Amino acid sequence: MNGFAPLPSLALAALLALGTLASCAGTSTSTGQQNAPPESPGAPAAAAMASNDPYPGVNTVAKDRDGWQQLLSDHAAIRRTLVHSEKDGRGIVEATTESDDPIVAARIIEHAKAMQARMKVGAQVRFWDPVFAELFKKHGAVTIDVTPTDKGVKIVESSADPEAVALLRSHAMGVSEFVREGHKAAPRPTARFNVGDPLPAPELAIGGVPHRFILTQPDAGQLVGLKSAGVDVVINFRKPAEHPDYNEQAAATGTGMTYCNLPYAGAAEVTDELLDSARAAIKAADEKGDTAALHCRTGNRIGPGWAAYRALDEGIPVEQAIAEAKAMQMVDPLMESKTRDYIRRRGSR
Repeated sequence: MNGFAPLPSLALAALLALGTLASCAGTSTSTGQQNAPPESPGAPAAAAMASNDPYPGVNTVAKDRDGWQQLLSDHAAIRRTLVHSEKDGRGIVEATTESDDPIVAARIIEHAKAMQARMKVGAQVRFWDPVFAELFKKHGAVTIDVTPTDKGVKIVESSADPEAVALLRSHAMGVSEFVREGHKAAPRPTARFNVGDPLPAPELAIGGVPHRFILTQPDAGQLVGLKSAGVDVVINFRKPAEHPDYNEQAAATGTGMTYCNLPYAGAAEVTDELLDSARAAIKAADEKGDTAALHCRTGNRIGPGWAAYRALDEGIPVEQAIAEAKAMQMVDPLMESKTRDYIRRRGSR
């Protein structure tokens, strides 16, 4: 997904005492990233889009465009996990794009297959977007594997060409923006990831939610990347003793982001105070219009506070809130049961 994705993945990561938790809902001094007004497709591009030049096994532009527009409308029902890596001289992008709604899941699969067919023969779309134009020129250097899942698709793309890899990463991160923002993001040109930039952290995008859910410990370079992408606040659920040689607070504030530490080690330390503080930190970001990046070591500890906030402060159904927490790798059953109990008790007040 990136305004009109050319690739299938394109079809659519020191406060030790709990008594200090409430202090994290402070004011950010940074501002969100400003996006320049997008260039509109010119007359030649519009004419090319309308011409529907035939390619073997490829839908018309109109058909694929309609499917894409429907996915933009469906974006709040979509979740997407994106992982960047490198192996054996190849840059790799893995994206799993899914929905609990079977109709939306079917649309994701259909769109992925349509975009795979386009990429194989170089049938370009989104002509006015420089990243798309350059990526289509490199399509022969890209390997794509598409695997349907029960709720959508998993796509693995790779290349040994550094420029092609940078374009793949650009597009993949742009797709996640479309999951988060839907039609609002569609007119913007795809932001560019450059050769040599720090490898982005793995993360989950939740449709309709601006916040970033990082599925690992971000390093200093990745924090710089998050700031450049518009993140204003870092909310860390790890204890400083877990990374004694890395001062994340200094790294985050050095970029201009606000830093919040809500440290706990596991389910045994999931308390009402912790969940109250997590909700307060997320709510403070929302009220200021800030974008937060939430993380622990794997994503497991993000889930309870996020699910509690979604259910109690945003009125999302409990099962949807828990499903989002599980998508960010909340795997501990005790965390889930404690979160459900907290939501039940707080919701009955």
